[in-house]
Amino acid sequence: MRFDGFAGNREAKRLLSAFVDGGRLPHALLLEGPAGSGRRTLARLIAKAAVCTGAGEKPCGRCAACIKATGGNHPDIVETGGDGAARSFHIETVRDIRDKAYILPNESPRRAVILAGAQGMTEQAQNALLKILEEPPAHALFILTCENRAQLLSTIQSRTVCIPLGPVSPEEAEEAVRRLLPDADETAVRQAIAVFGGLVGQVVQGLSEGTFQKVIQLTPAFAEAVAAPDELALLRLTATLEKDKDLADGVLGGLALVFRDAIAFRFGAQGAGSLSVAPETAEKLARTLTRAQLLALIRTVEGLQADRRRNINYTLFLTLLCSRLRSAAGR
Repeated sequence: MRFDGFAGNREAKRLLSAFVDGGRLPHALLLEGPAGSGRRTLARLIAKAAVCTGAGEKPCGRCAACIKATGGNHPDIVETGGDGAARSFHIETVRDIRDKAYILPNESPRRAVILAGAQGMTEQAQNALLKILEEPPAHALFILTCENRAQLLSTIQSRTVCIPLGPVSPEEAEEAVRRLLPDADETAVRQAIAVFGGLVGQVVQGLSEGTFQKVIQLTPAFAEAVAAPDELALLRLTATLEKDKDLADGVLGGLALVFRDAIAFRFGAQGAGSLSVAPETAEKLARTLTRAQLLALIRTVEGLQADRRRNINYTLFLTLLCSRLRSAAGR
């Protein structure tokens, strides 16, 4: 199988290649990974491979089916989903998909249905989907995407083949981002990759939609508020994240870099802030906080990032962000 435009994730590619090249593509796949990990990009590649009529590796990218799929107008590929919020993916949508899935494909051997943001399905919608996953028509291929499989019913999980996706190496990320944003500033690209942890989609969105610029503006203030005598400044800053989860992810990544660089400054490293979004703040923290406090802050940020991957309640997450960072800083 060919993976044009999809970076990293070697194990996922190996498994999917075995399925596609061996003609053993399961009837239902679940692509699990954080925002920006390429879930939808990969889902579309799999759907394209399923309808491809060319010879050799699939998708060939040249046959009429591939050309239609690339243009988003292949009659045997259906893509739908919620907006990612809880209970935004309703039962009526699933019922419509279920009814149409039994119709034979128009042009290709299989009909591919992409259900993006499956974590947004209501329980009723998941149960409606379960009925067709239990006894699917032979020609149907269902590709679900989600942030965390635990957000789906265990019965849905058990009837799909789950393929985890994750960040890619800085080198792979830089290559992918430069291909998508050839005019982007070189330093900004590298900083954004470090901030967003190698999640290409978040890097591209951050650079093209301004999120990264907001991260650069907010991170120094957050870092200084963590070490401030009282918590009022941090509480006010946290309020700016209430409606922007992507911004919160970026700020966490930025804080991790600042705290790392602060430790380097404490040990006299020169040029430690080369990738930091706030080297002056890092140097200031190096004089304000102890090595133990800085290490505790790095571990705390890693824990908060893990909480975000588990998709815990966002209001609770923001509360934990304040209390845990202040505690780690000895405040």
